[in-house]
Amino acid sequence: MGMVAGIGLLALPGCTSHCGDDGLVWQQADQPACLQSTETETATTADDSTGQPTTDTPTTDTPGGKYCKDADGDGFGDPTMCSDEMTPGSVANDDDCADDNPNAYPGAAEKESDTACMEDADEDGYGDDMPPPGVEPGTDCNDDESSIFPDAAIDLPGVCAQDSDGDGHGDGSPTDPDVPPGDDCADEDPNTFPGAAPNDSPDACMTDVDDDDWGDESPAPGVMPGTDCADDNANAFPGAAEKEDMQCKEDEDMDGYGDDMPPPGVVPGGDCDDLDINTGPGFAENEVDPTLCRSDVDMDGYGDDTPSDPDAVPGTDCNDDSPFTFPGSSPNDSPEACMADEDDDDWGDANPEPNVVPGTDCDDTNAGIHINCVMCTPGAATCMGDELHICNDDGNSEEVTDCEFGCDDVDGKCWDPLEVEAGDSICVDIGMPAQLNAVAMGGDGMYNYSWTPIETLDDAAKPDPLAMPLGPTTYTIDVSDGSGNMASDKVSVYLKGQALNLDPNICTTYDFPYEADLATKWVWNDNSKELCQTVNGKGSALFCGWDLDNATISGTFAVKTTDDDDFTGFMWGLQDTSHFYIFTWKQLGQNFNACGGALPGGMQVKVVDVADDKKDPLACADLHVPADTANSKLLVSVDDFTTAGWKDNTEYLFELTHKAGGEMTIVVKEKANMALVAEKTFMDTTYPSGKFGMYTKSQISACFSNFTASCI
Repeated sequence: MGMVAGIGLLALPGCTSHCGDDGLVWQQADQPACLQSTETETATTADDSTGQPTTDTPTTDTPGGKYCKDADGDGFGDPTMCSDEMTPGSVANDDDCADDNPNAYPGAAEKESDTACMEDADEDGYGDDMPPPGVEPGTDCNDDESSIFPDAAIDLPGVCAQDSDGDGHGDGSPTDPDVPPGDDCADEDPNTFPGAAPNDSPDACMTDVDDDDWGDESPAPGVMPGTDCADDNANAFPGAAEKEDMQCKEDEDMDGYGDDMPPPGVVPGGDCDDLDINTGPGFAENEVDPTLCRSDVDMDGYGDDTPSDPDAVPGTDCNDDSPFTFPGSSPNDSPEACMADEDDDDWGDANPEPNVVPGTDCDDTNAGIHINCVMCTPGAATCMGDELHICNDDGNSEEVTDCEFGCDDVDGKCWDPLEVEAGDSICVDIGMPAQLNAVAMGGDGMYNYSWTPIETLDDAAKPDPLAMPLGPTTYTIDVSDGSGNMASDKVSVYLKGQALNLDPNICTTYDFPYEADLATKWVWNDNSKELCQTVNGKGSALFCGWDLDNATISGTFAVKTTDDDDFTGFMWGLQDTSHFYIFTWKQLGQNFNACGGALPGGMQVKVVDVADDKKDPLACADLHVPADTANSKLLVSVDDFTTAGWKDNTEYLFELTHKAGGEMTIVVKEKANMALVAEKTFMDTTYPSGKFGMYTKSQISACFSNFTASCI
């Protein structure tokens, strides 16, 4: 019979859809191990139960790169069950001395040997002294009980003992008759053993639950009583209040005085507040009656006159937060008054804390000065770094101010905040220069100027450069001063009558990411100066790198199709794609479930202001719902503007005026007959200026042409 059948682990009823196993470790269905190698010697035997032939595979004596069966799943392989191929349930070693026993393997008894193949059924780290054949014996006299092993108890050194509660002392009545009894009087309680309460007895078997080294005075039967009146309280034991006596008292704040209202069974002490180490009898030794229970936080020997604990007797200290303040601290001024004497010159501080009697020492930080002292020049204002010090008229105190933008040492004042004004928008004829002018104010006056963009400026480092823009341009002026303060402002320059270049190659297009519709496509015709959005897709914007700043913008727009009825519009005051104004015009009302529900036809204006992109990101409803949302506010409703929708293939004139003070006016007319469609003026100061752009949502063939900008 082959080796596999010889050890009775595998009886393979043929290798069709599965392999046989012993039912302990792994299922072999459809495993590569079922395939017999043509280079492997095989032997055919009869299955003992079915009479069917089985195939056994012989193995080598050592693995040598081979894989051995791990029937008991302990990670170590059977040296008699090895093959060249790795199969489910095999491991790359042949170290198991008993592959039918998961408790026997090399290192099982780790407290005896890391390598010896022993059996440790109770997992106490010691090997069974009478293991099965082939397994190395250990020293565990009882491998069925984890509390019995060599040196388990300090009172039975070298003998195999039982310690059920793990306190280091052997059971007085072990469960194994072959194990000698120990000296533990309560082997189910780890707090009870000989020497548990050394302050009562270093040898007696006592209970000490609170680990204060004093034995419980009312322990379980069979345990010697101690003198601890509260063995569940580590602050209560004989002598806890060592400043009073050796009775069993509680001293939670460890000030040497016992609690006057302790738990039942504990002797009361004289401490009126056992939660405050600074409160107790005799703490204020300089008072008339030093034995009373007082609070002395600053430990100057005088009790607080307004103690926080109502049970503490008030003392005569007028400031118990200062050890320099107490009755008689300044005998040169008064031998009894409660004064402050920080410099210890026996003169009281002339400007003490409230409730403290003033003395005559005008400088209580200098023991050499106590009269006729002047702290500063009366009325003087002096800078010390970024602090402004203003002396009072008597010269004995100062008012100190932190100067946020620096201190002016010449004039004795704080610098005003640094500001810069770049002025209103500028309109010039095409080909003519624009004169920029920045006016800086505040700070320390040592101004440095930096304009951007620099390409169309004659000198970007002076306050008033000449600009020669090729199209509408927003210039930014950054100013700094010698104290490190910074300020900035913007001004926009427009070219009179010049049609705006809305080429997507030089402007920015942005598809709002909250929609799953098709991506949009913006197309620019440079000859006709017309921009069209050609896809019925996502909400999308196109805007260029200049701001609409206290100016008017106007142009023509139309929807050149009869196949759609959705949104066209404009954005302005755009700081980024989460902060802007938006005008939308829808041809017909519609239920947009993914955009907040029922959306009306007509014109409306909203301001979008996203406070937290992560907590509440921008959504389609923020732009289109005819109401306020978490990220937007409705400025003009369709009822206040117009409920009429745009007409197919009809050109409209659009004009927007945005003033710096927050006033905005929108005018829409039919281009063919100049008939007024709608006009609305409204106020909002959220964004005084910002980029201007075109907007569409789910609308094909929305076109914009010949837009120009002009100054107000």
